[in-house]
Amino acid sequence: MRGWGLLLTAALLATGSGWGAVQAAGSGNPMNDRLLALPPGRQAQVLANSIRHGCVGVSAFPMGVTRTGNARGAAYWSVRCKSGKSYVVQIAPDKKGTEMVADCQVLQGTGRECFKKF
Repeated sequence: MRGWGLLLTAALLATGSGWGAVQAAGSGNPMNDRLLALPPGRQAQVLANSIRHGCVGVSAFPMGVTRTGNARGAAYWSVRCKSGKSYVVQIAPDKKGTEMVADCQVLQGTGRECFKKF
């Protein structure tokens, strides 16, 4: 997971100040749009399934969708697990909704944080 965490952190940082949130259907990211259409509890469950690591999702937070840079169209969500751990999930705008997951602690000191809109 460390490799994915570093890759995800790099993607978050690479988007820089060009971050723009799109929080409605039609974001250009099909999986993000499907998640936004679900009730909050179901969002947390679906995202927790992709996290694994024993996460039982209790809350999910849509952070935003990038509009520029190498990660254009990528959606970012924060997920809090019943255990108290939190993760950030990057969802690619491809048909599969390819995901990268990192512990929110990976973002500490980067200027980015989980559970915060961009």
